[in-house]
Amino acid sequence: MKVLTPIRVSNVLLPFISCMAFAQSEPQQSSDLSTQVDTDTATLIEESRYIDCDNESKRCRRDYIEQIEVRGDKLNPISISSEGAYTLDSQLLRDYRTGNGNFTDILGILPGVQYSEAMLGADQLSNIRPAEVSLSGASGRESGYFIDGVNNNSLLGNEQNNANRNYLQDVMGHSQETFVNLDLVDNIEVFDSNIPARFGQFSGGVVNADTTKAGDELQFGISYRGTNTSAVEYERFYSPWFSGKDVLSEPDFKKHNIGAYVKAPINADTGLVAQFNLLESQESLFQLGHLRLQKQTNYNGFIKLDHALTANDDLTVSASYAPFKGQYFSENALNSDYTVEGGGYHLNVKWSALRSWGVMDSQLSWRTSENTKETAPYWFAWASLPGKSWGGELGYESSIEGGYGDIEKSQRTLSFRQDFEFDYGALLGNKLSWQAGFELKQQYARFNRLEEAIIYNGSVIRPSVNCSGYTIDCVETQYKVPVSTLEAQLGRALDLTKPEDILLLNNNVLQSGQFFAQREVNPKGDASARINNLSAYIEGQWQWQDLTITLGGRYDYNDFVKNHNVAPRFRGSWSVLSERGQWVFGANRYYSQDQLDYKLNEAKQPSHFELRHLQQGRLSQWYSSKVSRGFIYQYRDIRTPYTDELILAYRHQVLGGTLELKWLNRFGRDGINRLKGHNEIGQATLLAGNDGAYRYKRLSASWMARFDNQHVEINLSKVSNEIAATSFDGDPALKLGGNKFVANEAFESDELAFFAVDEMNLNGELDTKYYLMSLKDIEFQKQDFNRPLIANISWGGHFGDWQLSMIARYSGAQDVLYKAPYTRSISSAAGICETCSPAQKAYSVYFERRRSSVTTVNSNIKYKLLNTQQYQLSLSLEIENLFNQRTYTIAPLSTGLEVGRRFWLGVKLDL
Repeated sequence: MKVLTPIRVSNVLLPFISCMAFAQSEPQQSSDLSTQVDTDTATLIEESRYIDCDNESKRCRRDYIEQIEVRGDKLNPISISSEGAYTLDSQLLRDYRTGNGNFTDILGILPGVQYSEAMLGADQLSNIRPAEVSLSGASGRESGYFIDGVNNNSLLGNEQNNANRNYLQDVMGHSQETFVNLDLVDNIEVFDSNIPARFGQFSGGVVNADTTKAGDELQFGISYRGTNTSAVEYERFYSPWFSGKDVLSEPDFKKHNIGAYVKAPINADTGLVAQFNLLESQESLFQLGHLRLQKQTNYNGFIKLDHALTANDDLTVSASYAPFKGQYFSENALNSDYTVEGGGYHLNVKWSALRSWGVMDSQLSWRTSENTKETAPYWFAWASLPGKSWGGELGYESSIEGGYGDIEKSQRTLSFRQDFEFDYGALLGNKLSWQAGFELKQQYARFNRLEEAIIYNGSVIRPSVNCSGYTIDCVETQYKVPVSTLEAQLGRALDLTKPEDILLLNNNVLQSGQFFAQREVNPKGDASARINNLSAYIEGQWQWQDLTITLGGRYDYNDFVKNHNVAPRFRGSWSVLSERGQWVFGANRYYSQDQLDYKLNEAKQPSHFELRHLQQGRLSQWYSSKVSRGFIYQYRDIRTPYTDELILAYRHQVLGGTLELKWLNRFGRDGINRLKGHNEIGQATLLAGNDGAYRYKRLSASWMARFDNQHVEINLSKVSNEIAATSFDGDPALKLGGNKFVANEAFESDELAFFAVDEMNLNGELDTKYYLMSLKDIEFQKQDFNRPLIANISWGGHFGDWQLSMIARYSGAQDVLYKAPYTRSISSAAGICETCSPAQKAYSVYFERRRSSVTTVNSNIKYKLLNTQQYQLSLSLEIENLFNQRTYTIAPLSTGLEVGRRFWLGVKLDL
């Protein structure tokens, strides 16, 4: 059992019922006890008395137990150690839960935490995937996520998680392997600085979540929460150039969250927890005039058995199953359904032992996850003519059909971890406390493009074409009535110089003949990697009077990149002003996760072009062109990216809470950047460099307090996050001379976009210039997760049968990139054949505008409708954006829909 020493701040009364301390004689009066304690103890113990014990309770060994009332202080989220940690206990998790209930959604109440700007968009209403979170300036995938001490980071994600759902050469990913619901979590510990050496393979922050535990009594509960279109308010914005033809329709969606749990003590030494949670979303969308459903589901099944082997040994076995499935389609494309599946399984066995020399934890875990996409292997851009007219009915020149082919990505991890805590040695007469441990881990990952993905562009219209047996990429002209029959009805041959005959023939066409003379083939590819990891750490803590110093380090090695990474960790604290104040300082290095995903990119092969011709009205066979597009990937001899950190903070106990002033400075080095080159046979090759760098600075002020029935958390952060120019890919456009530019064929066609910049010309007028960029560089330019000023005020309280909470969040104004509603075309570097003209390709356009500050208030109201000793029935109302404020997800002078106030309703029964 861990003993918590109350921090000395205020005089708040905490009653504790002691069921482990039993009198060995007849009960004495409380006054007798108070005379037996020394002065220091008397300041903590207010009163001691004996009360009757329920003989039916398994905890009672006598007819009475001792009840001790202790004077102490309510712990608030701010750490009392030198670690830069914030602890969100079960009460805070329940009070501040809103929306989908993903455990990362609550982290925003802490200083410096930032979310993607996209999470406030109207297109996210039906989304159930967790929002990506930035801790200490790093992207979501660079932070470490741990569930019961086991890493939950995915190596299968990509860096454009919010940009698209349907990729040509990849699958929509996420920084986390499985999406864990808050119902399964007992508490969350968040580290943004001075992170202990037991955590590794991250360069941002650390989120460590502990799952729920069984109590001493049988508990059972079920819950339901839901929202839909009618519970959301919208605000429409129209540009000055809006034609008025299109109507901004509201998303038609519904979400529901169903949960159930059982917490059962099997006997005096064994407890069982079983939980189930389902989060489901359905959205109705029009696809080519027909109403269809898009559906997303995320299941959480969890079981945990805790058994006390002896008084000093505890065995915990847990297993979880958390699959995600999204069924989508493209609204303006036929046969475009695609299914994305993710999540996986997890099994964990932990043995905790208390010995005379210290504490030992042994942990064995196995987990597996997937990230797959299933869709059609062909993508067509037909001319909008009879038989292929669905695009024309929407006003488009082309009718789009198909998908980008099946891709499977999978990850398996087996790990064993050993941790020790013990006291050994002394310095200047004071003991040294040690934490040490190691981890052995094997990871296997695979990227498998199961089939060729073939992209057809540039349809050739030819009514007389003979498809020569090709049925997928060619259609012949078909008539309602044969032309011979039509001419027989007319009594003459058709004269196509007469408008009436042309009209008659056109009205008789069921399908116009057309075919594709060129196509882009993305070949199958399969790559896998098995990586063995060794990690070890040690930290020693020494305390002398009011000064505490912790010094140690961490070692990581894997047999893929074969780097020996040694990360020193140093932190300390100095108590001042009679222990009401505390200085915290530190200097640390953190190495990022293993670069396994770079190895998997070697499965992505460059696409190549194929051609065919029409010979005497018949199609020839396909033959290969010499032109290819894209890179082959080679990631060799790369160093592991790392971040150096300097931290200085001051904490002071004031007004019943903790005031924290923090300065955090981080330098990211050896970041992976992409270098373009050619291999020995002349193929365009993407190599890995270590020139990436960034600098993150944050000043924050926080005050957090907890009282008898209320808690308050307030923080203000000023942030700067600068990315070095060496991190960028550079200009993917090739200059041919003068003002003529073409797209570099070495880049994939779906990873480029234009950046529109207003520049002053020689006449003093503003001209818009368009710069072709990689989407990776566009993400850097977006300044996402980088609001310069963030403020949060959160409050929660329990008043009888009422439970109230509120979170107010302010995000300062900044310059950001918006996606334009139009595209811009550029020619390819070369034609795919000697007589072919270079193809034109349209790319998305992004432009920079000032995004105003955003203030949102979320509220949570719960009421116990029935409250008896046998059961509790509670109702809940969650309100997001309570005051219906603008989110500024729509750019100035643009047309679009923004989300305002929205509600969730819920009911919960606890037995």
